[in-house]
Amino acid sequence: RLNAVEVATVAASCSYQLPVGGCNSSMVQLPYLRRSDGPKLDPVSPRNFTNVIEAIGFGVPQIIAMVLCGFVWAADGAELLLLGSVTRSVADEWALEAWQRGAIVSVVFIGILLGNTVGGPLGDSTGRKTPILLSFIGIVLFSVISASCIGFWSLALVRTMVGASFGLGQPSTLTMIRDITPSRWQVFAVSAVSSVSFCCGEIYSAALIWYNDPSMKELDWRWLCIMGAVPSIVGLVLSYSFLKESPAYLLDNGYTEEAKELIESYKISNGAEHVCCDLITSSTLARTPRSARQNVEAILSPALRWTTLAMTYTCFILNVCFYGTLYAFPQVFADTSTPYSPAMALLVGALFEMPGQIAAPLCATVLDNKTILRMCPLGIAIASLMFLVGANGEGMLYGTLLQVGYAGIKITVGGFFAVAYTCASGVFPTAVRSTGTAACVAGGRIGGILSPLIFEQMVIAFDGWGGFFILMIVGLLLNSIILMALNLEDVDDINSLEELKPMISNEEKAVA
Repeated sequence: RLNAVEVATVAASCSYQLPVGGCNSSMVQLPYLRRSDGPKLDPVSPRNFTNVIEAIGFGVPQIIAMVLCGFVWAADGAELLLLGSVTRSVADEWALEAWQRGAIVSVVFIGILLGNTVGGPLGDSTGRKTPILLSFIGIVLFSVISASCIGFWSLALVRTMVGASFGLGQPSTLTMIRDITPSRWQVFAVSAVSSVSFCCGEIYSAALIWYNDPSMKELDWRWLCIMGAVPSIVGLVLSYSFLKESPAYLLDNGYTEEAKELIESYKISNGAEHVCCDLITSSTLARTPRSARQNVEAILSPALRWTTLAMTYTCFILNVCFYGTLYAFPQVFADTSTPYSPAMALLVGALFEMPGQIAAPLCATVLDNKTILRMCPLGIAIASLMFLVGANGEGMLYGTLLQVGYAGIKITVGGFFAVAYTCASGVFPTAVRSTGTAACVAGGRIGGILSPLIFEQMVIAFDGWGGFFILMIVGLLLNSIILMALNLEDVDDINSLEELKPMISNEEKAVA
C-alpha cells in the first residue's frame, strides 16, 4: 500500500502511451508538462505543441533568433535607402531618363515580390534556416556585382536579384519567430525583427552616405553598393553558426530527436527545466520534404482559402497606405500651408511611426491580436478622413484636423504593420505557415509596387490628390468589414485541420 507521497512520485515518473493506427501499430509516447513543485499537468502532444513553447517562455534563444533574423530586414532597409539616395549619381553618370530613374527603384520591389513568392514554399519544404542563409548569400553576391554594372539594363537586372535575395528570406524569418515565441511576446518579436531592424538598416546606410558625401552631390555609388552588403556578410556568418532550425518544422517533418534536443536547450537557457516534453512520435511520419505545389494547394484549400485571401488583402491595403502616403505626403505638403517646412513635416511623420510600433506590443498585452487587427483599418480610415478635410480648409480647426490626421495615419500604420504580419503567420498551420506568410507578404509587396501608380492615376482622374485618400478610405473600410466577418483563429497545432491532411502529408498524398 502506497502513501500519498509515494503515489505522487510514481505518477510523476510515468509517461502516457497511446496506440496509433490500431492495435498492431507501434506505441507513441506523448510529451507532457511536469513541474517539480506541483502535480503533473495534462499531456502535451504535437497537436498542442504551442503549449510547450508557452511553458518554456521567452528568453535568450528567442532573442538570438530575433537578432539573426533581423539582419534580413536590416538589409532591406539599407538597400532601399542606399538605392534611393544614389539614383541621382547613377542618373548623372549614365544620363538616364526620368522613367529609368524610377525603374531602378521599382525593380527592387519586383524582386522582393519574386523572392517572397519563392521563399515561403521553400521554407516549408526545406526548413526555415535554408532560405535565410540563401538570402544573405544572394544579397552579398549581387550587391558586389551591381558595383561593376556598366549600364541601365545590367543594373536593373542585378538590383532585381538583390531585391529577390532579401525577399527570399523574409517569410521564413517571420515564421521562425512565430514558431518559437510565446503568444504574448509575438507582436513585440515581430515588430523588433521587421520594423526595428528595418530602421537599423536605414541608419547604417545613412551613416555610410554621410561618411561618403554629406552633401549627397558626388556620392560614390559603387562603393556604397559594396558597403551596403556588410550587414548581410555579418548576418550570414552569425546565422550559419548560431541560428537553429525551427523545432515546429523539425517535429512536423518527423525529425523528433532533433526537435527534442533543440527544445531541451531552450529549457536550459530559459531556466525552465521543470518543463518535461519527451517528443517521441510515430516513425511512420514522413521525413521527405513536401513539394511547393502541395503547400500552395494547402493554403488555397477550402479550409484556408478565405483566410489566405483576407490576410493577403490586409497586407496589400496596408502597404498601399504606407508606401502610397509616403509617396503622396511630399506633394501634399508642398501645396498645403503648415507651421513648418515640408521636409520637417516628413521628419516628424517618420518619428510618429515609432510610437505605433511600440504601442502595438503594449496593446497586445491587454487585447487580442485579432481585435487590434480589426481596429487598425478603422483607425487609419478615420485619421485619413481628418487629414483630407484638414488639408482642404484654412484656419485653426482645419489645421488641427490636418496635424491630428497626419499623426494618426503614421501611428496607426506603424502598429498595423506589427499586428498584421503577426496574425498573418498565426492563422496558418505549422506545416504550411511559411507558404501562407509568403502569400501575405507578396500581397503587401504588390501594394507597395502599385501605390505610386495608383496615386498618379487618381490625381489625373480627380484633378488632385484627394481622390487617392478617398480610395484608400474605401479600401480600409472594406478591409475592416472582411476581418470582422471572417473568423480568424490561430492554428498552432500540426496538421490540425482535417481538410488539409491529404495536401500536407506526403504519406496520404502518395496513397491518394
